[in-house]
Amino acid sequence: MRKGKLEQVSASCHHLEFFNNVGLSAHYKLSESSSPAVTDLRGLIYAAAGDLVRKHRILFAIPVNEGTPNPHFACLPWIDLSRSIAFLERSVPLASAAEGQDKELDAILEEQHNTDFKTDYGTLPFWRLIILQSKGRNEFTASFIYHHAIGDGVSGLAFHNAFRDALEAASSSTLPDDKAENIILPDENTSVLPPLEELHPMPINPRQPPSPTTDLKQWTGTFIHIPCKSRWASLYLSPSASNAFVQECKETKLSVTSALSSVVAAALFDNLPSTVQALTCIIPVSLRPWLKLPRQAADNAIGTYFDATRVQLTRADQPSQDPSLVDIWSGARQVSRSINDYLCDVSPSGEPYTSVVVFKTIPDVSVVFHSMLGKPRDAAFEVTNVGLFSPAAIPGTSLWKVGSVLLSRSAAVPGAAVTVSVVTGGDGIMALGFSWQEGVVEDGFIASVRQGVRKYFEKYQ
Repeated sequence: MRKGKLEQVSASCHHLEFFNNVGLSAHYKLSESSSPAVTDLRGLIYAAAGDLVRKHRILFAIPVNEGTPNPHFACLPWIDLSRSIAFLERSVPLASAAEGQDKELDAILEEQHNTDFKTDYGTLPFWRLIILQSKGRNEFTASFIYHHAIGDGVSGLAFHNAFRDALEAASSSTLPDDKAENIILPDENTSVLPPLEELHPMPINPRQPPSPTTDLKQWTGTFIHIPCKSRWASLYLSPSASNAFVQECKETKLSVTSALSSVVAAALFDNLPSTVQALTCIIPVSLRPWLKLPRQAADNAIGTYFDATRVQLTRADQPSQDPSLVDIWSGARQVSRSINDYLCDVSPSGEPYTSVVVFKTIPDVSVVFHSMLGKPRDAAFEVTNVGLFSPAAIPGTSLWKVGSVLLSRSAAVPGAAVTVSVVTGGDGIMALGFSWQEGVVEDGFIASVRQGVRKYFEKYQ
C-alpha cells in the first residue's frame, strides 16, 4: 500500500525518534438505568474493539522502510487484541473536573507518548488501547494511542465514535460462552482510504505567502535538539466555564480556536521577559471538508488529512497583572484574520492552498529534519483544537455515555516549544493538554503558563 507525503513525514519522524504518537482518551460510563450491570467488562471491550478493527483496515497497516525516502504501508495478517489492549486499574478514585487535572491519567499518557511502535515490529499494529478501569464501577477511560501516519487528531474522535457504537452493539448482544475472540482478521471487503494527494488537488500557490514581521524580538524556547523526552499535563475546564467561554466567542463572532490561541499567548507573555515582543503560533487545519469523499465518510475516516497555518501575536500594550482580566480579544482577532486569510486564499478549483504541498517537492524529508538540529525553532506554541465529541444520535437511549475527552500527543523535536491540544467532551468539559520536550522549556515555566490559562477561565465560573 502506497503512502502519501504526510504519512511519509510521520514515518520519518517516528524512525528518527523525533515524534512518537498521538492519543485521544474518552471516559465511558454505563447508564445508571441500564440493566443488568456489566459482569465481564474485559470481554465486552474485546468484542467492541474487534468489531471496530475489522471495519477499519488502516488499523492493520504498519509502515515499512520508515527510514528510507519511500516508505509504504503493509497490512498485518491479523491482530491479537490481548497484545494491543492493556487493562489498568485506577489507584485513586477518578478526580472531578473541578480539580482541573487527572494526574493518574496524565502519568499514563506521558509514559505512552514516550513509547514508540518499534518493539515487536511486524507482529503488533501501530496503535494500542489503554483501558483505565474504575474499581467496582461500570466505567473506564479508554486511551487510543496511535502512530501519526495512521491518523490525525480528528481520527481520534472518529475512533471513539466508532468504539462507542461498537460498545453499544456488544452490550445489547449476548457474548458466546468462550467470550470475545482475541485474534482479529481484516474484512477483505474493506480497504485503506487513499492518501491526501489522491483526495485533494493540492495545488501549488503561485503567490508567495506574506512573511511575518521579523524585526520583533520573539521567543521559541531552546534550539532544536535530541533526544526527545515528552512531558505532559492536562487542564479540564468546568462545563459552565467552557460553555460561557464558547458563548462569548459566538457573541464576538470569533472562533474558539482564535480565542484560545490568544489566551495561551497571554499566559506565555506573562511568564516571559518583557523584552519578548511577539510569539508565533502554529494552528493545524483539517482538510476533510475539501476531500473528494462524501462528507460523512470524510468526517468518520481514520487517516491523515490536515494542514497548518501560522499567526504572529504581539504583546499587548498594557497587560493586566490579573490573568482573568487580560483582554484576549485583540489577539483573538489577529488569529482570526490569519485563519480567514488562509481559508480565503483559494485555488481556481475552490479549495484553500495548502502548506503541506511543499513536501511533494522534497524527495527525502529525513534530510530536512536532520538539517534542523541545532537551529532555532520557528514557532513558540501550537494550538490544535479538534472541536466537540458528538453526543449520541438519540440522547437518553444510549447504554454508554461518553464524558470527558482528552486529546494528547508526544512532543515534536522540530516543532513548537509548547503544544496545546484541545477537545470538548460529551459532558461539556473543554480539556486542554500541554505537551513539551524536556530541556526545551522548564517544567516550572509550563506549570505557570498552565496556571495562567486556568486563572483566566475563573471569571466564567
